[in-house]
Amino acid sequence: MSGQAWWTLGFEAIGPASLLRSELDATAALVFAHPLPAGMELGSNDCQSYAQWLTRSQAPSDTGA
Repeated sequence: MSGQAWWTLGFEAIGPASLLRSELDATAALVFAHPLPAGMELGSNDCQSYAQWLTRSQAPSDTGA
């Protein structure tokens, strides 16, 4: 994945357990109310844990490069 731009997005909350989901939902709604950086699109196929991304990024390239 050399030479490619990558970015991550994560949300974290602390506080009373009964409020965490609503706080995270409100934060995500606020963030996603703004346009993404030029050329960026998010889809469910792009969602994965950081550990999954690291594993995928370390896989040998099938291009032979």
